[in-house]
Amino acid sequence: MTNLQHSSSLRYTFRKDERLCSDKIVAGLFQSGIFVSKYPLRANVLVLPAGTPGPRIQILLSAPKRRFKRAVDRNRLKRLMREVYRMRKHELYAELERLDMHLAVALIYTGSEMIDHAAMEKAFGKLMQRWLPALPEWKEKAS
Repeated sequence: MTNLQHSSSLRYTFRKDERLCSDKIVAGLFQSGIFVSKYPLRANVLVLPAGTPGPRIQILLSAPKRRFKRAVDRNRLKRLMREVYRMRKHELYAELERLDMHLAVALIYTGSEMIDHAAMEKAFGKLMQRWLPALPEWKEKAS
């Protein structure tokens, strides 16, 4: 099967159960989670116990009110992050399946200026390059 055939069978969705809503998990994420940063994005990551029900990864998206006073700007940044994540999440899911891991992630925009889709996609790609190789190490620490 070629890559083209394989990619056409992927579903690029972002379901409601993939959104991180649990207050307990969010608190643990910011207290004892691991963070990976590649300007203008930061990812706080918490490895969840094996056998956690639900999707392999739950994600929370954030843009700071301190830097972006207008809600329309914050919403645009979160929409861009959600779109880029949605299109690239199959790479994360494949690695998480292989390692049998579940993650909770807070994806935070740390930049001070608005960026376009191409720049957000490039930033997320660089963040994933730092993130994916560290997954086995994070799994060992969580065990």
